[in-house]
Amino acid sequence: MNGSPHRTLTAAAAALVALAALAGPAPALPAERQAAAFPVTPRAAAQEESFWSPTSVVPAKLGRDRRPVELGMRFTASRTGSVVAVRFYKHRRAAAGHSASLWDGAGNRLARVAFGTETASGWQEARLPEPVTLRAGRSYVVSYHAPDGRYAVARHYFRRYLPGTDSLSASRWNGAFAYGASAFPRTTSAGHNYLVDVVFRPGTGTPSPSPSPTRTRTQTPTPTVTTTVTPTATVSPTRTPTSTPEPTKPQPTSPQPTSPQPTGPEPSTPGRPGCELPAHPTPACTGVPDSLRLSTIKGDFTAAKPGQVLDGVHITGDLTVEASGVVIRNSRIDGMITNWKTGGSFTITDSTVGPEKGCRIYPAVGEKNFTATRIEVRGFDDGFRMSGRNVTIRDSYVNLCGPPTSHSDGIQAYCPGGIVCSGLVFDHNTIDQREAPQHSDPVNLVDKNLSAVTVTDNLLAGGNYTLFLQWRSGPKWKVSGNKLVHDAWDFGPVSSADTCENIDWGPGNAVVTIDKHYRITRTVRHLHDCVE
Repeated sequence: MNGSPHRTLTAAAAALVALAALAGPAPALPAERQAAAFPVTPRAAAQEESFWSPTSVVPAKLGRDRRPVELGMRFTASRTGSVVAVRFYKHRRAAAGHSASLWDGAGNRLARVAFGTETASGWQEARLPEPVTLRAGRSYVVSYHAPDGRYAVARHYFRRYLPGTDSLSASRWNGAFAYGASAFPRTTSAGHNYLVDVVFRPGTGTPSPSPSPTRTRTQTPTPTVTTTVTPTATVSPTRTPTSTPEPTKPQPTSPQPTSPQPTGPEPSTPGRPGCELPAHPTPACTGVPDSLRLSTIKGDFTAAKPGQVLDGVHITGDLTVEASGVVIRNSRIDGMITNWKTGGSFTITDSTVGPEKGCRIYPAVGEKNFTATRIEVRGFDDGFRMSGRNVTIRDSYVNLCGPPTSHSDGIQAYCPGGIVCSGLVFDHNTIDQREAPQHSDPVNLVDKNLSAVTVTDNLLAGGNYTLFLQWRSGPKWKVSGNKLVHDAWDFGPVSSADTCENIDWGPGNAVVTIDKHYRITRTVRHLHDCVE
């Protein structure tokens, strides 16, 4: 195989791939352009939950090994329920004859099922003969066996994305595999996603069958394949991703150098062809590609048609989104994008927002029901504003300005009156506020009507407080993996306004120094605990 599943990852770079079901017809894009935003779908059907939808389009790469391999995903159940089916994503160049297994955390096989008639590619599903009960708080592994050593893979996905449902969450220590006959996948890759999933039904369910009395290393191999289990090189997994460069770990010599470790397809390119997204987003791998020729729309423009697609355009004024399901991609908007007074919704990818010169005192992108991926914001004092529900911002770069009358923020929740702001995911972005002399905070999330917040794996610089949080209601906020640039703040790196007891302060938060290319040069100190 070209790369190895046995290094530990940060991955959505490949995010289990960009499930890009964008409204309106779209020109075919190379897999490199598609493979970063592949959306998570918590429920595949009524009363059933899955990490991804069975209709998700997954432009994954082909993983090729010279021997059979078991490929799995580790996950945890937060409440009791039953697994009723398993899925995996089949690459078009993989042969048929797959089987899937469900394991407990100790490696006992709880169920195994063969896939009957398989389609040429895409998601394959097999219902279990009997539901298998999962217990709340326990870890499990779902896996499938690729007898021909060919499989679909999104490399380094779990280093950046942590998919989940109301009841299930995937582990960052992920990308499990084992060579040879079907067996418990103990070895951990570099966070690659092998695109295997469960169909989970919350509730008491049917008691799970007793674990197989024999351990996985003695399981019978897939009937259609004759194989010899070959020792594999292993690498110690990194359980907590960090942006600080890690020393290269020595690789044990493989007994069979001609059989490389599984790694799945070439890495997805979240930015643009030939420009893989780095540890943290920069102008080089966000925004509209320089090579594209854009069609100019002079002045302001209103997207008023449901499902309208704006692809390869340059709007010299503001863009107002009035309709639902509007798609903006590969475009440049010199003004702001807003749905403040409308019921519109939109997705924006691979686009640049803001003028080349000057500074506008408005939010660049807002306000509700939108997803932004790999966009560059420039020439605004505010980057993103949330004034409503369902906002997801990933893999984007924001460089803020701040004239005398400004109170610059990178991402701010503004929920006046009866507006409820809920469901913010702010993941793997870079916000640079150091050139905004009049400023508030790169992350300003203190509105009394804000709830259900996730802030993960961001690189943040500047502000009064670099990370300013105040939980008010709802579930605990999730805050992990954020890197805060040393001494770029006025008052301190973090303020949680005495609400730490309601913030799930995960691993990886740290104060760092960076170079001019936003590469981390040193970890000054780890922020192991929430700061009031």
